[in-house]
Amino acid sequence: MIPINRTTIIAALIAAAVLIAGGLFAWHEWTVAHAAKTEARVSAGQAGAAVASGKDAANTVGNRMDADAAEDTLTKENGEAIRNADGASAPVAAPVRDAGLRSLCRRAAYSRDPKCLQHADPR
Repeated sequence: MIPINRTTIIAALIAAAVLIAGGLFAWHEWTVAHAAKTEARVSAGQAGAAVASGKDAANTVGNRMDADAAEDTLTKENGEAIRNADGASAPVAAPVRDAGLRSLCRRAAYSRDPKCLQHADPR
């Protein structure tokens, strides 16, 4: 058996202090590493979300452009059908004609048409 004297008690207290300090240091290092891993996962998730959001935005713009192009095509086709219909050449009162032209000229499909430049919308 080890004799218990003052030197033994001091050595035991120093050993205990070293073990406690080492444990605290190890716990601190583990906490820092765990936080870094968590931050990396969060950052990776945010980056993935940003990429997905960018793709969604690009798809939305592309879909809107496709829809606008389809709408412009339909507008032009409707205008041609009206101009080619029986009676299309019959006289129409000037205010009615001008109102019709102004309403068509508000559409992107007709905005650069020479008739639209002559009948600008008074708004």
